[in-house]
Amino acid sequence: MLFVGHGTRLERGMHLWHQFVDDVVKRAGLSEHGVARAFVEIDRPDVTEALVALSRAGVRRVHGVPLFLFSAGHMQVDLPEAVARAEERVGRLDITWSPPFGDEPALIDVAVDRAKEIAARMPEGAGVVLVGRGNRDEGAQRAFAEVAAKIGSRMGAPLVHGYLAGTGRKLEDALEELWRRGCRHIVVVPYLWFPGLLTEGLPERVNRWRGARDISFQVAEPLGRDPRLVALVAERVRRAADGHDVGVGTLA
Repeated sequence: MLFVGHGTRLERGMHLWHQFVDDVVKRAGLSEHGVARAFVEIDRPDVTEALVALSRAGVRRVHGVPLFLFSAGHMQVDLPEAVARAEERVGRLDITWSPPFGDEPALIDVAVDRAKEIAARMPEGAGVVLVGRGNRDEGAQRAFAEVAAKIGSRMGAPLVHGYLAGTGRKLEDALEELWRRGCRHIVVVPYLWFPGLLTEGLPERVNRWRGARDISFQVAEPLGRDPRLVALVAERVRRAADGHDVGVGTLA
């Protein structure tokens, strides 16, 4: 099992990612000897390095578990390119992949709880911004919009969504929409799995948008190491280990 993360320069984010994988390995009943880890950006080993090392250690079959939300550039471009680079060095690899996560009920439940917990401490009339990392993929953006609609239907409060990067609606535009609707208290919920520099900069970014407006806001923690998410990933890993539900196949 090769667990693949995004990678971050934020030490706390890396620590939490590794703890999460530890939790999944334990819950799924995997042996640490049958588990590897890699990243698509910043941290080492990268996916190519991990696959080459596994091949040279005699591993013949690998199942990749990308801990990403939604299928965008990492799944469609970065992982296939990483596999191709590895195969140039060690020959054809037998790799299957789990699909990315994104709209599973457990993820939505955690996001709803994050939003409601903070909204309950704010004055009546609070609004919610659900914020994603962002990408340039229209399909992934549609999937995120559907997730936002599901979360909004359970909130009993205005909810809009935006992105920290990419081509979708910017965070600031989502905040502006709540302002126009009359919301003077705002909950910002990152629909991101682990902390990174983007989430660490969220309060400052919201503050810059707020300027002189008489608005209060609070930023929730990313989805993180919630036991429901550990159970979600562990179940997918167990099925893959048993030869079921390998998802998107070879990415070829």
